[in-house]
Parts: sequence; structure tokens; C-alpha cells
Amino acid sequence: MVGSVVKSAPSLWWNAAALAGFIGGVWIVGMHHEPWFDEAQAWLIARDNSLLGILTKGVRYEGTPALWHLVLFLVQRLGLPYEGLFLVSGALASAGAGLVLFRSPFPLWMRLGVIFSYFFAYQYAVVARSYALDLLLIPLAAALFAERSRRPLAYAAVLGLMANTNAHSFMLAAGLALEAAWTERTRIFRGEPHVVAAATLFALAAGAAALQAFPPADINFVIRKPGDTPFLHALQLATEAFIERGDIFSATAPTKLERLVGAALTLLVVAPAVVLFARAGRIWLAAALFAGLIGFSALKYGNFWHAGIIFLAFIFCLWTSWDARSALSGRMRGTLTAALACLLGVHVFNAGAASATEIASVYSPARQVAAFLSPGLKGPRPTTIGVAGFKAFAVQPYFSRNVFANYESGAAKPAYYLWRRGETPIPGLNEDRWRTTAAGGYDRLLLSSFNLMGLNGPARYRADARHAGYCETAEFFGDMTWKTYTLETDQMMVFDRCRRAIAAPQAQ
Repeated sequence: MVGSVVKSAPSLWWNAAALAGFIGGVWIVGMHHEPWFDEAQAWLIARDNSLLGILTKGVRYEGTPALWHLVLFLVQRLGLPYEGLFLVSGALASAGAGLVLFRSPFPLWMRLGVIFSYFFAYQYAVVARSYALDLLLIPLAAALFAERSRRPLAYAAVLGLMANTNAHSFMLAAGLALEAAWTERTRIFRGEPHVVAAATLFALAAGAAALQAFPPADINFVIRKPGDTPFLHALQLATEAFIERGDIFSATAPTKLERLVGAALTLLVVAPAVVLFARAGRIWLAAALFAGLIGFSALKYGNFWHAGIIFLAFIFCLWTSWDARSALSGRMRGTLTAALACLLGVHVFNAGAASATEIASVYSPARQVAAFLSPGLKGPRPTTIGVAGFKAFAVQPYFSRNVFANYESGAAKPAYYLWRRGETPIPGLNEDRWRTTAAGGYDRLLLSSFNLMGLNGPARYRADARHAGYCETAEFFGDMTWKTYTLETDQMMVFDRCRRAIAAPQAQ
């Protein structure tokens, strides 16, 4: 049995009811979710590769280990269609929610706050990416933490799986593994078989993860950090993990000033927990975990959604330090309770706001675009499609093969986007590349305008298409929800041959 928390009969009923509500909520919201590029990319990598191909080449250009892709490989071979992708992340989230409800030491209100928080109930549960695995593995590691000396192999196996989930989870797993190795250093030096086997198991798993994620020389994947400097980026990630600003009802992205207010509020809600970590003897572990996660995100690789790993690391530290709460003064316990109530209240509100927006609006237009393109791809002479803009690849899972004539010379596989220098619809879309696509003689053009800059960007691209003899026939919009506002727009435009000739542009 994982953990040693024993619940009373009424508590078990409350936990069961809460878990049923969580599963139902994720199901309802997930049914309304339209997967975007990141979700489609992982699905296609798993679909278009063998098991060995995923490990040796499929994920090398993704900068991530392959555990999530292996899970998708399995469920695909079991018959799960792409429309059921949210069931995978939802199932992992529900299993993690069950651990929090039935095994965490928190009071009921706090258990509810954790499972219905933003990252737990929406961002990692509904938006199906590798972070869904963290919703299960991090609570599982927390439940095993107190028994890591008695069950070193089980703890090492969980950390090994965590290291193979994504780059940020690798950092978290490495920090926890170093803590376990330091704690058991005497037993390691004595050569106790179970402890040495556990250390070897994690080392092998971590080594495998590093080999899978090691980027090739011709990789062309660059993530643009939202911060202007590493310090500002670290500030953004920290506030996104806790409280990003004071006006949590705002429907616009936070300004820098609002971020500073959010940083102050974050310090206020985190400070009582730091006292708890210190009293439990976990302060150095917490500091190492947060420094590693935030530092890695700020300096190397990070975006808004990676803040969820920081939030889950915070829950881990609370879980493993909670027994020390009885050693705090009554005033400090009250302060800690108030701070956590504020923090979780904000997260629950954000989860509700994002879920409501998800139900009411389109997250990604890829499903609609695929339905629009589908009739032309049937019959003895399928329509040839020239694509520009990598986000357009979100339509590929709705077809059994690559449908873009100017990608990989129209070969059936791969249908996923390979982040390799020299690929045709390269990420940095600009007018020159769009004009090259429009000059390719395709029956139809598909433009993902994610990277178009300025208010007049789409108009310029429409004009370029008309000069090449194409007219816009359909336009689709998506809004990638983030808490209470749109983080990114996801616009796609379809162009067909104009019915009337368009005069060529005169030389300037």
C-alpha cells in the first residue's frame, strides 16, 4: 500500500464523491477541447514510428524523453482514436487526484483545492501533453517519500519514470534522487543490494532519458521565452506557478507591473510554507528543487505551462513536510492555512475560468480545418495542398497520412513536423517563404498565421496569395486559453485558385 494515511468512513465517502466529480468535470471539459499543435505532434510521432523509431529518432528533435510518446503508442495500438486523446491525460489526472484524495495528509478542503487547481484540473488534465504524467508520478513520489529507505526500488522506479517524462520533470527527479542518495549514502557505501540496485535503476533510467532528449546537430527548435531577461523570465514562471497578479478576474495578459504585484503576493503565500519546510527539515530540498526548476526554465527552456511543474513540486514539499505542522505555533498554523487557502482559491478560480472558456470557444481550429479539407482529399485526384506555418500540422492527425504536398515531397510519413533545418514550412514564417509556397503550383494553400506580426500581417499575406493567383476561401480562429485570457491565437487560412485572373503586381 502506498503511504500510510488512514481515512475515516465519512472521509472516504467524501473523497469518492470528490473523485467522481473530478472525473466528470474533466470528461465534460475534455469533450469540448480541440487539440493544438503540441498535442498533435506527440500523437503523430507515436503513430508514424515503430517503438524503436520513437526512442532513436522520433523524439530527438523534440528535446524530450519518450515516455509520453510510448504511452500514446500503446493506446493507439489498442484502438484509441485521436478524438479520445483527452481520455489519456484525463485518466492520468484522475489517478493522481485519487492519490491526493486518499493518500495525502492534507485536510479535506485542501485536498479538494489541490485536485481542482488550475494545472491539475485543466492545463495538464484537459490539454493532453506529457505533463499529464506528472499529475500521477509526483503525487506517487510524495506518497512513497517517507518509505524511500524501506522501499528504495519502488521510489527509484517512480523517479526514473519521472525523469523520462519531460525535461522539467527530469530536473525534479534528479533533485529528489540526489536527496535520496545523500540520505542513504552509508548504505550505498556498504553496498547493500537493494539500495545499490535502486541507485543503479535510477542512473540507467536517467541516462536513457538524457540519450533520448539529446538534440541532433541540425535541430531547428528555439523556444522564445516570454521574459526579456532570465531574471524576468524566472519571475514570470514563479508567479505563474503561484499568483500572477492581484486582479485575478482580468481578461488580458498581465503587465510587468502586475507581475511585480503577483511576485509580492507569491512571497506572502509561500513564506508560511517555507517556515513549515524548515521545521520539517526539508528547507534545503525545497530550495534545491525550486532553484533547479526555475533556473532551468529561465536560462535554458521554459514557457508558461512549465510553471505547473513548479506548482506540483510545491505540493510535493507540502505533502512531505505536513507532519511538522503540529510543531508550529497556533498563529503560524493559522497563517499557513490562510495562505494556502488564498493560493488554492486563486488556482481553483483559474481552473473554472479556463474550463468555462474551453466549453464556450474554440481552442484550436485544426479539427474544423481538417473537416473543410477532407472532401478535396478524396477521389481519384486528391487536392494538392501547400502548407506554410508549423501550427498547421495540427490538422494531420485527422488524416491517415501526410496531406501536405510540400512537406517531405508529399510522402505518406512522417506527418509530424520535424524540427530540422531545411524543412519547407520552417517555423520562422515570413513573406518570402509564403511567396515560395504560393508559387509551388498547388491546388490549395493552408496558412497558419501564428507567427504573422502586426495588425496588417494577414492582409499582406492575402495580397501575396492573390498575386500568385489564390483567393482566400475560408478562415478559422482558435484562442489558446490560459487561465482567464488568451495566451496565443491560432488562426488558419485556406486559399484556392481564384476564379478570375488576378493582374500581376507592377514593378516598383
